[in-house]
Amino acid sequence: MKKLISIVFGTRPELIKLAPVILQAQQDQRFQVEVIFTGQHDELVRDAIDFFQIKIDHRLKMMNAGQSLNQLLIQGLGQLENIFNDGKQRDAVIIQGDTTTVLAAGLVAFSMKIPVAHVEAGLRSFDLDHPFPEEGNRQLVSRVTKWHFAPTEQSKLNLLQEHIAEESITVTGNTVVDAVYLGRELIHKQGSESNHLEQHGLNFPKEARVVLITAHRRENFGEGIQNICAAVEYLARQFKDVHFVWPVHLNPAVHDIVHAKFSDHAQVHLVKPLDYPSLLAVIDRAEFILTDSGGLQEESPSFHKPVLILRETTERPEVVQVGAGILVGTDQGKIVNEAEKLLSDREHYNLMANAPNPFGDGKASLRILDQIAFG
Repeated sequence: MKKLISIVFGTRPELIKLAPVILQAQQDQRFQVEVIFTGQHDELVRDAIDFFQIKIDHRLKMMNAGQSLNQLLIQGLGQLENIFNDGKQRDAVIIQGDTTTVLAAGLVAFSMKIPVAHVEAGLRSFDLDHPFPEEGNRQLVSRVTKWHFAPTEQSKLNLLQEHIAEESITVTGNTVVDAVYLGRELIHKQGSESNHLEQHGLNFPKEARVVLITAHRRENFGEGIQNICAAVEYLARQFKDVHFVWPVHLNPAVHDIVHAKFSDHAQVHLVKPLDYPSLLAVIDRAEFILTDSGGLQEESPSFHKPVLILRETTERPEVVQVGAGILVGTDQGKIVNEAEKLLSDREHYNLMANAPNPFGDGKASLRILDQIAFG
């Protein structure tokens, strides 16, 4: 008899990392697959749903204007419980990462005695304020999880230090590598690689160098975003051949500051949040990446692109340990110093660009499904 697995996602990063699991499970005779989208990132996630051609079985509406994190959690708990109360016997609920969707799905599954499978388990910054609330969410979910799918040995060690049973942990690699390989394959099949930059007005001279910037974390609001802007402004003055592509987050705490600074800047290209294939195209074109995104810290090594991490700590220390990334926080001096080295010192650049990928071989999804199938 096929095992019924429910795969729950609410944000675009979750879908990107779960898409390879969903698509592989749907082709696997061992499973019946149910896909649930909570709508935590409604508009932002639609392009990825279309790109990966994911069929949604249940589409929820967790988000309401102005609601608190607690109210968001309440929406998730109630709506997911309604779905799981349909009388079907589910063999697993698969969740990924550390959002409110993940916490809600994990708690509902646990209370209804449905085994929880946590993809990307064991990431830790050991600071509940950075990132907030994600660090708290991921620690809480670990207490109710049956299958801990750790992306790296370091993540496994983090779980063991929290007294998670070793037999419940499987090191799989990170599904983001699977997603990058799948995304490249789909782009190639669609024959649309050359259009993903042009459709956003990103037409650069062949000799131009490109830097991708993303910044959206709550802890960087205010002074942090202002410091990042000041660093970018300085770098643009110093390196006239460098163009900065900044997909600006829709939150006014980011959007308004960045647009006030760079709306008419010839070297800083402000675009709306990029769809996933366009993001892959920009990463591929970029020299390096400035980001506070967790996903981009993982995607960069798959493209052999150095990453400067706009955070004080990272729950993905492997990218720093192998030399592919550097923590710069939002300190203007550190950002400028490390960016200048990448733009001016080719030997230093090559050392970072050629660092080994610490996040796996693109076969994480199969390892996850095998473990669930074996029980």
